[in-house]
Amino acid sequence: MTTDPSTPSAALDALAGQLRPGAGVRQRQAVLPERLRRFHQRLLRAFVTEADPVDATVVGRLAAELELDPQIAMAALAAIDLVHTDPTTGTVNVAYPFSGRPTPYRVELAGGPTVYAMCAIDALGIPQMLDRDAHISSIDPVSGQPITVEVHRGVWRFGPPSTVVLDGRTAAGGAGGRVADCCCPHMNFHIDRAAADAYRRAHPDMTGMLFNQAQAVQAAGRAFGNLLDLVNLQEGTP
Repeated sequence: MTTDPSTPSAALDALAGQLRPGAGVRQRQAVLPERLRRFHQRLLRAFVTEADPVDATVVGRLAAELELDPQIAMAALAAIDLVHTDPTTGTVNVAYPFSGRPTPYRVELAGGPTVYAMCAIDALGIPQMLDRDAHISSIDPVSGQPITVEVHRGVWRFGPPSTVVLDGRTAAGGAGGRVADCCCPHMNFHIDRAAADAYRRAHPDMTGMLFNQAQAVQAAGRAFGNLLDLVNLQEGTP
């Protein structure tokens, strides 16, 4: 892939054209040219290193470090549904697995900070992406009952013990719809299979799979586990 990220039309067309339907975050990131891939990784890290929201100022600084135009770089990431900003404030409000706004998926990382995830799978992915212990707080959308997940040294504990994860999706936005619209609202923790089945019945337009705890952790690891490690090892660490 040799697309020049400084030429917006060529970059956006080429990037979008390489993706198969349903490509995950890792697959979408992998089609990026080297500098855009590094920019994406730095943007993700900013959610745990910046004291303030990841806004246009942060984006501009990260882009400048890599000699990228911030608007073109963000347009390229948005074109393949990796990152989206608030059109009014310019704050990054979607950067899978992170949400720039509060959600029902609160992730307290050991040693700080506390961040928000876009969905249940993303919440399980954040500790794996960062290789950090964490405490996840969420709710069952059917009963409103609290759900917690603890990971310590690779050992996961769910409360209640019967917790499952529904990996659902709808046709919102059509074939090219954003994951934030068609999937994230339906990728939830549930207190048990009966609660997940009740949610399915209430959303007949939704398709998806029900994961047990081990399956959910594995799915999150596949999606996000090495998302910060895809840079060419020969490029150095500027």
